[in-house]
Amino acid sequence: MGFTEHSVLLEAPEDFNFWLTIRGSGWSVLKPFSFNEERQALSRVHRLSSGETARATVKEKRKGELEILVESHEGLEKSGLEEIEQAVAACLRLDEDQSSLLDLLRGYPEFGWVEEIGAGRSVRSPTVFEDVVKTICTTNASCGLTKGIVSRLYSKLGEVFAGDAYTFPTPERMASAKAEFIKKEIKAGYRSPYIAELARKVVDGELDVEAWNNSSLVSSSLKREILKVKGVGEYAADNILKLLGRYDFLALDSWMRRRFSETHGGGGEVSDEEIREFYAPFGRWKGLVFSLDMAKDYLVPRSR
Repeated sequence: MGFTEHSVLLEAPEDFNFWLTIRGSGWSVLKPFSFNEERQALSRVHRLSSGETARATVKEKRKGELEILVESHEGLEKSGLEEIEQAVAACLRLDEDQSSLLDLLRGYPEFGWVEEIGAGRSVRSPTVFEDVVKTICTTNASCGLTKGIVSRLYSKLGEVFAGDAYTFPTPERMASAKAEFIKKEIKAGYRSPYIAELARKVVDGELDVEAWNNSSLVSSSLKREILKVKGVGEYAADNILKLLGRYDFLALDSWMRRRFSETHGGGGEVSDEEIREFYAPFGRWKGLVFSLDMAKDYLVPRSR
């Protein structure tokens, strides 16, 4: 069965580096995202609010302009294409104003590379629910283990689009699976009841994670709300806040601690408080500056 194709153009900020955003983000390797190194394109299957499914493939057409190729089975109305456009913009954080970050970093020559190469943004999911599930899947897990868990959620509980391409499962579908299925078939281990309970609470209306996007709470108060979700600890809560565009916390894990020690501590033991003090001058941007600093050696050689 063939697809109906549409092409949609999307404006991007001047400081946006499309390929660096994709290539430098761990989220872009988690289904339903996939990226093509040769074509420098990011794809994902998206489930629209109407229940229709479509595959969106994004490429940079020219500086400041992205092209989205939308494939669907029956063709989409204008409203559907607009929804895809909004989802892509959300995933790439195109509406995140980082001008104050760049102004701040101009006072720190050692971070001049951030503006020079257009670093600062990373991929996130179009829904907070998907991001919370994926964050739970990262806890106490290697990259390979996380990818495996997410891939099985995607293929066993998602809606098929074509071949081996699926949507990310809805809260309803995930809640219906029960913790036993998630543990046995998804192999999510101790995370299984947490994922099942999260989905159930979202479906039952006990928890509105999407409201976190526009919460009026200060970040410290919102973090306390996020920490109420079973399976979400300090690191996961900080990471979820980053995905929401709030960089007040560092999201420290063992790799980041080791990397900081190698970069700024001469390889010796460094306390969490010392790390926090190091990035304190960056205020509300400190979590992002920390992430960029730790990833510099990876980001700069691969920028294009």
